[in-house]
Amino acid sequence: MKKISFSFLLAALASPVFAGVLPEYAEPELLVRVHLLDTYNLPPLTYLSNTSPAINNHGDVAIKLMAVDGKPNQAIWFKAHNAPGEVIYVAPDDHYVTDPTVNDRGQVTFSPFNDFESQGVLAYDSHSKNTELKVSGPENQIAYAGYAQTLNDGTVIFRNFAKDYDRSFVEYKDSYVTIAREGERRFDTPAAYLFRPAVNEKKQWAFKVRLGEHGEISDAQSDQILLIQAKGNGDYEKTIIAQDRKGDPNSNFVGFGNTVALSQNGMVVFIGHLPDKRKSLVLYKDGELQSLVTEGLDGISELELFTPRLNSSGTVAFRAKNAKGLRGLYVANEFSVKRLLGEGDSIMTDKGFGYVLLKKDFPGFAGDIDFNEKGELAFACILASPDDKIIGDAIYKLSPK
Repeated sequence: MKKISFSFLLAALASPVFAGVLPEYAEPELLVRVHLLDTYNLPPLTYLSNTSPAINNHGDVAIKLMAVDGKPNQAIWFKAHNAPGEVIYVAPDDHYVTDPTVNDRGQVTFSPFNDFESQGVLAYDSHSKNTELKVSGPENQIAYAGYAQTLNDGTVIFRNFAKDYDRSFVEYKDSYVTIAREGERRFDTPAAYLFRPAVNEKKQWAFKVRLGEHGEISDAQSDQILLIQAKGNGDYEKTIIAQDRKGDPNSNFVGFGNTVALSQNGMVVFIGHLPDKRKSLVLYKDGELQSLVTEGLDGISELELFTPRLNSSGTVAFRAKNAKGLRGLYVANEFSVKRLLGEGDSIMTDKGFGYVLLKKDFPGFAGDIDFNEKGELAFACILASPDDKIIGDAIYKLSPK
């Protein structure tokens, strides 16, 4: 079991050498706002709900709409960094659509589905303005294609929830390749449950897996955080980044959050549950584990269980609550932690200054955040006016100066 270093972080934070390592950020840029008939950059009567925006390394952003232009159909909206935004896809009646992803070629990937099956994985090309079916749902017995993305080389990645109710990790380019499947043993790992994966351009996969035979998914089973990469001929190199105490009595962790992040250079970040009931944001780098943030330190009272994001500089973006219990957006690296924006903070809107909603038992932020190699962060929040009236749901981009 890898040794996790908590003392190094405290020493680093105390050293003036590392002061100011994290960048300063400019004022957030408003991309869209919706509130009934009163909208900005979207048609009237368009709705957002727990939206998780996606951003690529050019600063292009894609989001899911829960309804658009007074119609109940879910839809996808896309904005290139140098062009106005537009609705690029509207789901058929009685269908839903997954949250999109967007790669550096400007391809927006998503999957329409209904209560019975997935249509498959679609990709919209922002240059040609065409939408292409990448993987057929009916032909491949896909009930739900989750976390779909198209890599820059055209490979499609997703977690298949099949009509037989088992999940599998899939790569599709010239052929349909199953990386892992529940109820099977791949790379010497018996997978009872496969959680949300993170995949980079090198086709490394990082994910949490519940160990066991088919159907053994109770909390009595041990969990691992794995990093795998194909070696060719169907073989994979596997690294066990962490395992809980159910499988390794010497582990620092009694459990993990359900999601991980993976950088393009193979670093992994995850949330570890500690024996004293606190949570820690943990970075895997160069074969070692290091705590970046632990509840009760650095003014953070709680790490929210949304997916953290990680870029190749080792900077992590995440959601957390401060000592007052107010939700906020943070960045951290090996040396420091910085709060960027939180509930009750002033923010510029299309209607002048407002603030991120501050209301007891009502979150001011929504969904997952996304984060790119430049340190740009996309997020969803709820806006309020200076006189405490809600003025809508909004998507913003936050960029370093």
